[in-house]
Amino acid sequence: MLRVDRSKRVFSRLESPTLADAQILERADLQECICNSSSEFFAEIGERVFVLGKEVAPSKTVQDRIDLLAVDAEGTVVIVELKRGSNKLQMLQAVSYAGMVSRWSADEFRRLLSDDEWEALSDFLDVDVDDINRAQRLLLVAEGYDYALLAGAEWLSEQYGVDIRCSALTLATDAETGAEYLACASVFPPPALAEQAAARSRSPRASRPMKWSDWDEALAGVQNEDLQEFAREELALGREPYLRRRSFHYRLDGKRRWTLGCRRKSAYVWQRGRFDDDEAYWTERLGESASVKPVKEGKALSFNLYTQPQLLAFRESADEALKNEEWHESGPQPGEDEEDEGVNGN
Repeated sequence: MLRVDRSKRVFSRLESPTLADAQILERADLQECICNSSSEFFAEIGERVFVLGKEVAPSKTVQDRIDLLAVDAEGTVVIVELKRGSNKLQMLQAVSYAGMVSRWSADEFRRLLSDDEWEALSDFLDVDVDDINRAQRLLLVAEGYDYALLAGAEWLSEQYGVDIRCSALTLATDAETGAEYLACASVFPPPALAEQAAARSRSPRASRPMKWSDWDEALAGVQNEDLQEFAREELALGREPYLRRRSFHYRLDGKRRWTLGCRRKSAYVWQRGRFDDDEAYWTERLGESASVKPVKEGKALSFNLYTQPQLLAFRESADEALKNEEWHESGPQPGEDEEDEGVNGN
């Protein structure tokens, strides 16, 4: 890495010590820095994930710990393995952890998080919380990679479709200021193929087996009787259903404005776009228990429905009261694609 000296119009090379030489420890330093600034770190390597925990036990039968356990917006669980230096067994560890975590239910992930963190995860996901862990992928982070590891990663990726990504870390220090810099680069797949790999990891979603064979089976898992009755009425009315997400779409002038997802104990509604004073509007009609709040940087709105009066008030508003409202669009909204539902919850 080069330092720019604008006054002299020259570059000067920064020192590049190893993490070990710089006395940066794997857990106490590298892992903690990533946890404390996860958005910045993962954005640097082209990832957008929600960190669920560090040093997570993948099974009660082993003493090993996953360095970082995360999930991406599509609900795929990400096993993050960190190494100072390089270790040819890094991928083997990650594969074994992924195999054990693949057996986890949504409740096991729920136990890792506080109520506030679980709510934050619901807002982060573009799928229902119950749909997390339908797939797993590996993210290896190290200073270097053994040829055997990269050859194995390529074989698993090409022959068996295992999503494996390797990022290399390089430390640079400025002797003049004492500042330290960490650079990250994709090693596998090659940068030119990284975007294709990301798209390939998403493509199987549409072909995954349906969670429910029909609406009777889907609604059997809903414990809220008012919501069960409401959903059956919506089906009878010919509301636009989406069985894969146990949800209904509500449109105005042909544009999808709301998606109502049936959770076990409540309905979770996602509103695309905004209208003036919409928070106050919904809070007044639904009550404080609806927890009306802006999401996706204020571009959308979400709220919960628990009772028959709330459900009926929502239906009346979506079908009649809001027909003539002026809507404000704030860029692309989640859920425009059937495979990117913005309905979250449990």
